[in-house]
Amino acid sequence: MLLVLGVLLALVTAHVAWVRTAERVSASSVADAETESEAAPDDEADALARSYRANKPRGRTGSTTLRVVPAPGPESARWLATAKHKLALGAGDPMTKDLRRDQVDLDQWLPFELFVGGDGCPQDDFDTDADDDRLEQGGPSATVYAFDISDETWAGTGIDCTDDVATVLSADVKKGWLGKSGLYDRWTLTIDTPRRPILAIDGATVLSQSAHRAELRVPASGLLSVILGTVAGTSKPGDVEVLADAAQNYMSIKREAGTLLAAVAAVTCCWALPFVRRWAPNATRARWTAAAVGTGVLTAATLVYALAAPRQIEARWWAYEGSSMPLVAWWWVLLPFLLGAFVIRAATGQPPQVLQLLPLSVVPGAVPLIAAFVLAVTGRTAAPLLPIGVAVVLTTLSALVLKRGMARSAGRRWAATVATGLWVVALSVGPGTGLPYNVTDAWQMNSIVSDALSWGWAALLWPVLRAFAWRRWTAAALVGVVWYLGAVFDNGAYSWSQQEDGSWTSLGVDTDAAANQPLLTMQTVLVCGTLLYLSRHVGTGGGKWPPHLRTVVIGLGIAAATTAVTRFNFVRFGDDDVQRSGRYLAVVIAAVGFTLLLPQSAERRAARLHAVPSRAHNRRMHALLKDQTLEASRREFLTTSRTALADGEITAREWSARWRKLGALGARSTAPQHSVALRLAALGSSGGRDAWRNGVAGAVLLTVLSLPWLFYTLPPLLSVISQVDSIVEVWTYALRWPLYGFVYGYAYSWVRGGSPLGKAMCLLAVVLAAELAQLLYQGLRPGAFGISLLLTTGNCLAVFLVLGLCWEARMVRAAGMRWGQIRNFRSLSAIAVPASTVVVAAATALATAMVGVWVAPGSSPTAENPTDQPSATAPRDPGP
Repeated sequence: MLLVLGVLLALVTAHVAWVRTAERVSASSVADAETESEAAPDDEADALARSYRANKPRGRTGSTTLRVVPAPGPESARWLATAKHKLALGAGDPMTKDLRRDQVDLDQWLPFELFVGGDGCPQDDFDTDADDDRLEQGGPSATVYAFDISDETWAGTGIDCTDDVATVLSADVKKGWLGKSGLYDRWTLTIDTPRRPILAIDGATVLSQSAHRAELRVPASGLLSVILGTVAGTSKPGDVEVLADAAQNYMSIKREAGTLLAAVAAVTCCWALPFVRRWAPNATRARWTAAAVGTGVLTAATLVYALAAPRQIEARWWAYEGSSMPLVAWWWVLLPFLLGAFVIRAATGQPPQVLQLLPLSVVPGAVPLIAAFVLAVTGRTAAPLLPIGVAVVLTTLSALVLKRGMARSAGRRWAATVATGLWVVALSVGPGTGLPYNVTDAWQMNSIVSDALSWGWAALLWPVLRAFAWRRWTAAALVGVVWYLGAVFDNGAYSWSQQEDGSWTSLGVDTDAAANQPLLTMQTVLVCGTLLYLSRHVGTGGGKWPPHLRTVVIGLGIAAATTAVTRFNFVRFGDDDVQRSGRYLAVVIAAVGFTLLLPQSAERRAARLHAVPSRAHNRRMHALLKDQTLEASRREFLTTSRTALADGEITAREWSARWRKLGALGARSTAPQHSVALRLAALGSSGGRDAWRNGVAGAVLLTVLSLPWLFYTLPPLLSVISQVDSIVEVWTYALRWPLYGFVYGYAYSWVRGGSPLGKAMCLLAVVLAAELAQLLYQGLRPGAFGISLLLTTGNCLAVFLVLGLCWEARMVRAAGMRWGQIRNFRSLSAIAVPASTVVVAAATALATAMVGVWVAPGSSPTAENPTDQPSATAPRDPGP
C-alpha cells in the first residue's frame, strides 16, 4: 500500500511540476510581448470592474427573460429567440451614473454570453441593439431598472445540426461576476417556449419549471444549457406518445454516468473475469482476478471522472482539462501496455523482460523527452527536466524495491514490467501534458507527442503477431500502418490556450480527444488480434475448437455492439443535446446477451457436434431424411387408412402392423424419441467443415444480406464523406454485421437453438435488443421514434430469417442433398412460417420507410439517426 501511495504521489508531483513550469514560461513570454498600447484598454476595463465591485451596494441583481417563438415573415421554418435583460440598481450606484451618461452599455456588462447551438454545432451568439437600451426610475431614491434586448434567429436546418430533435440554448457564465464578491449578487434566467417543450436543463438551479416555462438561478460560473424539443402539439398526448417521450427524454448526468459504469461492469464481469479465472493457474488465480477487477475499476473511474468534468471556459488545470490527464495516462498508455505484457505472459508462460517490452514502450517513453528539452531551451530553465527526474527516481526505486523481494517472488518476476510501465506513465503525465501555445512550433510538437502516447494500442499487435511467428519486419510494418491510420482518423489534439494577460483558460488534452483518440485503433487491434488468433487454429471437421473459444466469441459480439460507441464517440455527461445512454445500454445487452447465447453448460455437447466429420454428417442427414419421410408416410397413411378400415380392405391387426413398420412405435412399443435428437445432430453440427470456414461464410452471408439496409441508411453519411469522422462512421456502421455473421458461423454448434432457424432467432434476440437500445434517449419525436423502431425490427427480422434459411440450405448441400429434400416446398406447413415472416418483415420495413418519406419529404428516416454533423445524434427540423 505504501508503494502504491508513493507512486501516486510521484505521478501527481510530475504532473504539477510540468504544468507550473509551463505556466511560468508562457506567462513570462506573454508579459515580454505585451505593449502598453495593447494593455491600456484592458487596464481601464479592469479598473472599472474593480470600481464596480468595490462600490457595489446590496441588491444589485439582474434577470433575463428568454422567449423562443417562430420568427415572423414568410420563412416559417425560422425561429426567433429574444432575450430581455433587466438590471436592478441603486440610485447612487456608480454603474447607474455611467449607464445614464451613456459611458457604458448594459450588454457589455452582462454576466454571461448567450448562444444558440450545441457542442460541435455552429454556435451563434445573440445580437444586441444598443438603441433599445433604456433606464427607468420612479423617484430620486427609487430603484433604477436598466433594460437591454438581444436576439438571434436561426433556420430549423441551419444552426440546429440535430434536426428533428432539439434546440440548444446555452449561457456561458463569466467567472467572478456573480456572488458576494462579484459584480452582481444574483441573476435569474426565465425560459419561455410556448411552442416547444423544455426537455432538459443542465448547469443551473431550477427554481420552477413547467412544460414550456422554467425559471433558473444562473450559477456563479460555468456553462448553462437548456434543451428544447420539437414543436409542441395542441392535443393531449396519448399513451403511445407518453411512452415514446419517456424513452426519448434525456437522462440526467447521474443516470448517464450510471449506464456507462454498467457497460464497463458488464464487459468486465461477462468477458474479462471468466477468461482470467479459467486461464489463470490455481496458485495465482486470485491475483489475476484482482488484476482484472482493478482494470475494470480504473477504466470506469477514469472515464467517469473525465466525462463528468464541467465544461468551463475559465478554470484552473485541476478543474478543467487537467481531469483528462488520468484518462490519458490509463486509457492511452498504461492499459495497452499492460495488455501487451499479458499477451507476452500468455504466449511464453513467463513475465516479459525489458527487451520484450521495448516495442510497447520505446515510442511513448522517448518522444515526451523531446518536449521537455524544447520547453527547457525555450524557457531558458531547467525546471522542465524535473518531471524527467521524478520518472527516473520512480522507475529506479520501484525496480530495486521489487527486486529485493518486497512483493515476494511475484514482485521479482514482474519488476521489469512495473518499472517500464511507471516510466511511460510518468512521462505521459509530465512532458506528455504538452507545450503552451506560445512556444515555437508548439502545435506541431504537441501533435507528435499526442501520436506517441497513442502508440500503445497499435503496438499491442506486436506481441500478438510475434506469438504467431510473424517475421519482425512484417509485424513492425503492420503495427506502423495501424498506428498511422489511427493517428489520422482518431485526430486527437491538445487544447492548450491562454488569454492575453497570461491566465489559463484550458490545459492539457481536451477531454473529448482524451476519451475518443484511441477508440478506432483499439477496436481495430482487438478485432484483428482475435481473428488472427482464430485463424491460427483452423481445424478440420474432426478437429477441435481453439482454447477459450467462448470468451473470444463473446468478445467479438461485444466489439460488434461497441461499434456504435466508436461511431458516435464519448461525450461529456449532459453535454448539450448529445446523449450516449442508449449506446452504453447496447453494450450491456451485448455482454449479457452473448454470454447467455453461448451457455457454459453446453460446451461438451457443442464440441461433440462441431467434431462431427463429413461422413457422419452425411449419415445423419440421410437418417433425418428417412425420419422425415417416415413421418410424412405416417400422416398420409392415417389419411388413407380410414377408408380402407371402413371398407374392410385391412383389419385392425394389419393396420397396427403397418403402423409399427412405418416407425410409429419402437421395438418395445414405446413412442419414438429420436426425431428431435436426430434433427439436432444433423442440423446442429458444423457440417463437416472447419470453424474458420463457417465463420467466414457467416460473415459474408450476413454482410450481403445487410447491404440493402446499409445502402438505404448510408446516403446521409456519404453526403459528408469528405470528412474524416464520416469515414469512421461508415466503417464502424458496416463492421458490426460481418462480426455478427462470423460469430454465428464460427460458434454455430454452440449457439442456442436446435436448428439453423432457431439459432438465427436466438442471435436475433440479442442483436435486435442491442440495436433498439441505441435508439433510446435521442430526443426523437414519437412518430420518428416509432418509424425507427419498425424499420430496425423489420430489417433485423428479415435479415436473420434469411440467414437461418440459407444456413439450413448450406447444411443440406454439405451432405450432397437438395434443400427441397429436407424442407418440403410442396407442403405449406414447411414453408409458411419462415416465408410469410420474411415477406411480412420486408413489407413492414418498406412500408414504414415509404410512410416516413411521405410524412417528412426530403428526409430519409433511419434507425441509426444519421447526422449531418459527426458530433450530433440526429438532424433537426423543428418546423413552424
